[in-house]
Amino acid sequence: MSLKINFSGATDPGKVRKNNEDSFLVDERLNLAIVADGMGGHNSGEIASQIAVNVTREKFLDMANTEHKPANYNGKFQLHTNQLAFASQMANTIIYETGLAKSENKGMGTTLTAVLFQNDKLSIIHVGDSRVYLFRENTLYQISQDHSLVMDQVRRGIITKEQAEKSPLQNILTRAMGTQKTIEVDMSEIELKENDRIFLCTDGLFKCVKEDSAADILRGNKDVRASCEKLIETANINGGPDNITVVVGEVKKKTFKEKMKDMVGKINI
Repeated sequence: MSLKINFSGATDPGKVRKNNEDSFLVDERLNLAIVADGMGGHNSGEIASQIAVNVTREKFLDMANTEHKPANYNGKFQLHTNQLAFASQMANTIIYETGLAKSENKGMGTTLTAVLFQNDKLSIIHVGDSRVYLFRENTLYQISQDHSLVMDQVRRGIITKEQAEKSPLQNILTRAMGTQKTIEVDMSEIELKENDRIFLCTDGLFKCVKEDSAADILRGNKDVRASCEKLIETANINGGPDNITVVVGEVKKKTFKEKMKDMVGKINI
């Protein structure tokens, strides 16, 4: 384990909406970052996204501390990747039950996209149309797959990506947390390299800032905090019609002191 990751995140309501229904979480001790974009009437979207990020973190931490092996374990992925996915499924159940408990919360839901960095590898879990990008060697790659009607049509060759970006149906999700009792969670893992950057965002960002522009911003701002601020500023300059949330993480080599600390043994988190 020769690498470490430093995260920074920020959120903004945008220029049109009064409420911010996005939520995000950065836990440096766990090397965990999460973004969620809530939906629903009244304050339901905000409640759903907060439940998603908080419960996913809490349940993952519980399982990590006990080395609990979740049900429906997928042997293609590491234990902690399975734990993170299972934690998100528990969050889904709570959001679903909260939506049933009160009429004003009926139909509440949220996207959820989370990354976890351990053993020089990034674990990714994903539901909805928030995104994870990898910025490597000055090129931006989308790692997650949007669970939306228009992107399903793009993948089937029915419409182009450019047509999808202008479609009136682009806000229709095919999968979201809390809309049903159980949810399928996408899982993946990628090896990271020194100087890689990980970029998470809600659709309020990528619908206002094209990928080429986002790459230029990441290229021109080496500091992760400055990158977040510039990305949000650009989305607002371009209209800011939706809530905007961004998390950027940068991969660096561990110092000698940090490597020695690893050798002595893991600190109980």
